[in-house]
Amino acid sequence: MEKNERKQYKQKIELYEKLGAVKFQKVVFAVERIKFKVLKTVCPNFIKYYDKYCDYKKKKAIDKATSEEEVNQIIDRVITAKTAMRKEFYQEKNRNYHMDNNYPTEIIGQLEWNKNIHKKGLIFDSVAIPILTVGTIMSFPGALPLLAMEVFNAGINFQCINIQNRNICRYKLSEDILTRKQERDTAKRIEKYSDAHEVIAKTIIKKEDVPVPDEVLQKIEKQQEIDQLREALKAMKKEREIYTTYSKEKPKQLIR
Repeated sequence: MEKNERKQYKQKIELYEKLGAVKFQKVVFAVERIKFKVLKTVCPNFIKYYDKYCDYKKKKAIDKATSEEEVNQIIDRVITAKTAMRKEFYQEKNRNYHMDNNYPTEIIGQLEWNKNIHKKGLIFDSVAIPILTVGTIMSFPGALPLLAMEVFNAGINFQCINIQNRNICRYKLSEDILTRKQERDTAKRIEKYSDAHEVIAKTIIKKEDVPVPDEVLQKIEKQQEIDQLREALKAMKKEREIYTTYSKEKPKQLIR
């Protein structure tokens, strides 16, 4: 990256921080912690219901599909959504604010996606607020509380866009390093856990849903595959424990 380009990204980051990105991100993380605790208490079977919702959406989309390629794309999207939601639920971290240490480059797509969601919300707010302002002036019933709600929503949407603009700039400053790290780490994992990866791949191929542990275990044929799966799970558990502790102690250090 050119020196001038890096300077521009840093200047943008300073602007976003002056507009409140760092402070509001702390609020986002606090709400995130509460959200997952409440969700796990009120609806411990959330994943089960989310899977049913995804299957319902998948069926509707497939009914409208016009080619086998389109059907396969729909199935892939659903599997990705289910897998991502499982990860969010068990790690208690929203994927559009937290970087996966194993696949750090994936965060940029989530940042852009989340930013676009809030941009659409802000556009709606910018239309609704003037209309509700007129309604309030003309004393239409319920216009004032609706106006207050839309102003509140607009503030949240603005700050969420501000946060993601900052995080996108921070990512761009480190993109080359993160890309090389991901490529290097992926190559190491493939070399170390090649047999275990092959077992999981055999379970996923031509399957329209996320495989459960029993289905993976049924594909095991060698002791080496068992050993590699065990080591892979230990490594994932250790990384999660370290990352969770770090997140609690130093939330301000996270991109995310």
